[in-house]
Amino acid sequence: MKLENLKFLFYFALTITVALAILNILLFYKLKGFVELSIYQQAYTHYMAYLLSERTYRGDENFWVGEKYKEKTLSYAFKDPANPDGYIYVSVKPNYAMSIIEDFFKSLLLIEFGVVFFFLLVFELIISKTLDKLKEQEEWTKSLVASVAHKFGNFLSIQKVNLAVLKTKLKDQSALNRLEKSILKVEKDMNLIIHLLREEKHIKREWIRIDKLILEILRDFQEDLQEKKVIFKPTETYVYADQVDMMDILYNIISNAIRYSKSIIHIKIYRTQKGICLVFRNDMGDPQAHGLGVGTKLVESVVKRHGGKMHIRIKKSYTVVIYFLK
Repeated sequence: MKLENLKFLFYFALTITVALAILNILLFYKLKGFVELSIYQQAYTHYMAYLLSERTYRGDENFWVGEKYKEKTLSYAFKDPANPDGYIYVSVKPNYAMSIIEDFFKSLLLIEFGVVFFFLLVFELIISKTLDKLKEQEEWTKSLVASVAHKFGNFLSIQKVNLAVLKTKLKDQSALNRLEKSILKVEKDMNLIIHLLREEKHIKREWIRIDKLILEILRDFQEDLQEKKVIFKPTETYVYADQVDMMDILYNIISNAIRYSKSIIHIKIYRTQKGICLVFRNDMGDPQAHGLGVGTKLVESVVKRHGGKMHIRIKKSYTVVIYFLK
């Protein structure tokens, strides 16, 4: 049985158990009141039988009738018609009331156990089929996205070749350079989607010098940074992660920071006792850019895959904080 199924079954069984426990407690006090009323009515019946038998009737195995009070027993006192100052006592066998309640709850608990067991089986079948169906849908979606990304990647590769051919024939290459840059950006975005679909077993973790990786990415954006100021003091810092994933994370975060900045991009690395903290901040040049692209959500998924946390704050500045444990 899968771990997900066990979790669902555990919480379902716990919920039913707690609900039945509360119900049984309420039922116990309610039943106790009915049993006490029933015993009183039975005691009164024995009292009347005692009078009608001209005081020869003495009760049965659970009730005793007489004119003497029995200590340490539950007794009901009724007026003696022949003696205004006297009483006739009907004593109840010790634990008689509890035996009635116990017999009732033994039967009830047996029925409840059967009902719970039945519903657990039904619930397990439903959950198992539902999870299997969701798993199939997830695999189908991954295959579809991977197929589309692969075909689109082939298209981009062809366009890059065509672009390279054009660059050898045209003198004014400024427009071609911009087109090439756009193609590379789309290719990076597609790679993020493809890499996100990788399973855990295909992820290769190693110690990566993250400050060098940031400098390498900043060099790719030299043209975009000509009229902007970058504040970054590299300090030798290592993160244990997948090289491809770290490149995707940093490229997308830095790309967004540059794209939506007005004039300043600030990158800082903090080292703590428990891990590494990366802070990316800019002066927000586009206050309407609240979402900053679907890529941000994808990046957050990649960060979580490596046991990290990612927080985004958009006010006067666009700030992203990424934290990795050592």
